[in-house]
Amino acid sequence: MIFNRTRTAIGAFLLALPFAGPATAQDYPEKDITHIMPWGAGGGTDTVMRTFMNFAEEQLGVGINTQNIDGAQSGIGTLRLMKAQPDGYTIGSLTWDSVITVPYYGLVPGYDTEQLTYLGSVTVHPTVLAVASDSPYETLEDFIAAAKEAPGELSISNVGNGGVWHLPALDMADAAGIEVSHIPYPDGSGAQREALLSGETDAASLSASAIYPAVESGQARVLAVMGAERSEFLPDTPTFTELGLDVVWGSFRLIAAPKGIDEDQKQALEKAFAAVFEMPEFQERAEETAMGAVWMNGEETAKYVKTSQEKAFALIDDLVEQGILEK
Repeated sequence: MIFNRTRTAIGAFLLALPFAGPATAQDYPEKDITHIMPWGAGGGTDTVMRTFMNFAEEQLGVGINTQNIDGAQSGIGTLRLMKAQPDGYTIGSLTWDSVITVPYYGLVPGYDTEQLTYLGSVTVHPTVLAVASDSPYETLEDFIAAAKEAPGELSISNVGNGGVWHLPALDMADAAGIEVSHIPYPDGSGAQREALLSGETDAASLSASAIYPAVESGQARVLAVMGAERSEFLPDTPTFTELGLDVVWGSFRLIAAPKGIDEDQKQALEKAFAAVFEMPEFQERAEETAMGAVWMNGEETAKYVKTSQEKAFALIDDLVEQGILEK
């Protein structure tokens, strides 16, 4: 009888305690989040995504700590993201190379974009052809004419052979009927931009946002934009299409998590990232820096990546067949 009364008392006591069940969506996130940046510090992608994550911290209520893990044209850092625990506390930035170059060329063993869950986009912007402000080439026509006079002597920089800005430059050269030297700067757009401004290269194929600060400061100018329409940040600069060349290319910055992340956590992250785009301070910063801020949710981003892969893989296959690229 004493045992039964004791057991009853203990049961009543336990019922009176707060229920400590599993964490809910309202509990997430409870600690800082790790953000893997697969490019080196100081480049355009690193700068833009760190800025975005600073605003996202306000929405999530926790810190977002960026780790730069570069190498293999973003492949090393992205593989680390793929292999991370899908617990909602590791996310990463992706670029064109992460979903196009690295998987196509098999640069990293065990790499498979199917191991990713897309959370959204941050930027989508056109590729441009830029020169230093003291360059003798005032227009795209000037550059093309000079390249035809001296085949193979003019140089255009990119961030990796077969990559995001190399393919547009190859496509442009093919469309214009010119032969140029393509110089890769695998450390990112920062090194690429410095090479252009120092006169190490004649031109650069890169994103509008990566060269915009140099354009604003009067150190560089854009000869033409590879967009379907003129850039709102470069309204006086013609597109390649306007100049008679069917060359339309762009790049992007996306956010992803490891495959298997909890659906509630995924939705919480998407909601927070979408909310950043509603912040006046973020929109002001995006406009000041020609960031090319474009929000797509996870599902839209996944479809966008698939379409981009199909287009790029088909072009690379064609260039490989022509002997312009090696697989």
